[in-house]
Amino acid sequence: MKFRRFIFLSAFLGAMFIPQIATAVDGYKNLKFGMSIKQIIASNVCTLEKSESGQVGVEFYGCDDFMFGNEAVEAAVFFIDGKFLRFAIVPSVDVALSLVNGLAKKYGNPSSSSTQKEFEAIDTLPNREAFLAYDKNTIYLKLMSDENYIQSAILLYTSPDYDVLLLKNQQKSISNDL
Repeated sequence: MKFRRFIFLSAFLGAMFIPQIATAVDGYKNLKFGMSIKQIIASNVCTLEKSESGQVGVEFYGCDDFMFGNEAVEAAVFFIDGKFLRFAIVPSVDVALSLVNGLAKKYGNPSSSSTQKEFEAIDTLPNREAFLAYDKNTIYLKLMSDENYIQSAILLYTSPDYDVLLLKNQQKSISNDL
């Protein structure tokens, strides 16, 4: 379950640095942004278990049996104010190039991305990351290397409302302390 914490932190921190524009995608497949926790769990997308998010107002459910590319991988569902607003998939880094090609074919050219130099650094340096965002930055593919040069990937489908509501909840939680 340690990796679930990594999923949450990557999804939260990684996407914070990408400006969110108008919504384009409305979820992931049959999981539509705005669905309730009950609806998502009832969809049986995977065996979801609630975990601690570490963020005020964010509910986090993760699983390690989500089927992606005929392989069971880790996935996570994020809710704010009881509404589904972000879906994270942790595919094998071996399919990263296929993901890039598939996302480009389906959504067109990236709406924003890291530099070529940042992508190259993932192969040669530890603790590096780079991203490609598609469809008005609602779909985000992040590639990373850790301190041992081990590479990983995370694919996010995000509603632009996620960051807006997250900030609202954070401000509300500290307003009495200022």
